[in-house]
Amino acid sequence: MTTCTGTCVDVQGGKEETNDEEPSTSVTKNLKEAVKRKYDEDYIKHGFSWCGDETAPRPQCIICGDQLSNESMVPSKLKRYLYSSHPSCANKDKQYFKSA
Repeated sequence: MTTCTGTCVDVQGGKEETNDEEPSTSVTKNLKEAVKRKYDEDYIKHGFSWCGDETAPRPQCIICGDQLSNESMVPSKLKRYLYSSHPSCANKDKQYFKSA
């Protein structure tokens, strides 16, 4: 296997390949801009309120007070946290968490 950094000739096939791309030196070029998730009132049924800045709120567990990252503000991750950290409260309804 031959790695080309300019013009290469494949000896076996006689084909010429060019690779004019420069190697990426910046890791940030490939990263997407971070998505800031918003709090939805339905997250209370998973036992979460929010805290922090309104532009990038963080989910906060109503039962223990733990704060998760903004990336965790997705129903599946909130539900997983509730079922793994507080299994006794996993089947409680929305009213239970509102009164807590």
